[in-house]
Amino acid sequence: MGKSMVTQKLGERTITNYFPAGHADALSFAEAVMDGELTVYSQTTPVGSDQADESFAVNVMIQQNSDNRKTYLKFVLKATKDEIDLFPALQGKTFNGIKADKVVVVSSRLQAH
Repeated sequence: MGKSMVTQKLGERTITNYFPAGHADALSFAEAVMDGELTVYSQTTPVGSDQADESFAVNVMIQQNSDNRKTYLKFVLKATKDEIDLFPALQGKTFNGIKADKVVVVSSRLQAH
């Protein structure tokens, strides 16, 4: 069974819904009963492994130089990676409409599983 995320934009507000359905079923359902501008994202084949002994819980701020807008990302980093690996992986990419010109690690905490 697939997994789909449907974003529903109503004016300035965006609502995110998750459905245990494939892309076609989620899209058909959303178009039939949901209001607003709809976008359906469907899960593809997973990559990597869900097995890890240790990892880092990371909170990163990215900032766009042109207008100083910023956003925050929280994620789990591989234990074999460190902060140095984050900068080239994030710089120049766009998240939440903000291009990552500047990357700052706000917190990084080792966690055992």
